Amino acid sequence: MRMNSGGAAAAILLMLGNGAFAASPTPAAVHVSGQYVEARTCNVYTGACHANGESVTTGREAIMAWQINQGTFEGVKLDGIKAIAVVAADANLAQSPSGLRAVLYIDSHATTVQRDAVARMFETQYAKQLGTVAVVKSAPITFERKGLEYTIRIPDTAYLKTTRYACDHCVMPHAVWYEPLISLKSSIVALSSINEFKGAHDLSTRWRRANENSSFVGEFAF
Repeated sequence: MRMNSGGAAAAILLMLGNGAFAASPTPAAVHVSGQYVEARTCNVYTGACHANGESVTTGREAIMAWQINQGTFEGVKLDGIKAIAVVAADANLAQSPSGLRAVLYIDSHATTVQRDAVARMFETQYAKQLGTVAVVKSAPITFERKGLEYTIRIPDTAYLKTTRYACDHCVMPHAVWYEPLISLKSSIVALSSINEFKGAHDLSTRWRRANENSSFVGEFAF
């Protein structure tokens, strides 16, 4: 049966109305992108026995740090804004544990409008990874990269210095046991010479760990 253009259009509308098929959604545009560093309180790259032992006793905390290179959220420009989340749970973070909670620190250089936008953005994008955000604080944040070395710091609160491996095959012969807590465009493991959190009123945990393969570094975008 031959169908004119009007009939074809009507048939298509009818099929759509009946749920027969629909056009594939257009992929969401990337609005925010930048650099990311994460440090766990366990080795993410190590031997099997070491990893298995740590999985039930450590890895319950992490420092997550973002530097937004460019991006806009809800019409607010966020270029250059930095943020750090310190997260803690009742079990290893890779096990989707209960009791996940976080303190979110946002760059003190951000305006009130930018700070509120970043907080809403993270609530939207990373609700599962952050759990209950106990408090959002303004803080002076250092996020520096020099070659393969990254330095993350909030004075008197958090300090992370980590050096990424030069390439993927450089991490042999051990194994990478975890994935980064958030989806990344690319990532590689890194050696944390210092991984420290001195504690906060709203997050009753603290640690200082040194010389562990406990970090991921990479690029994020959404």
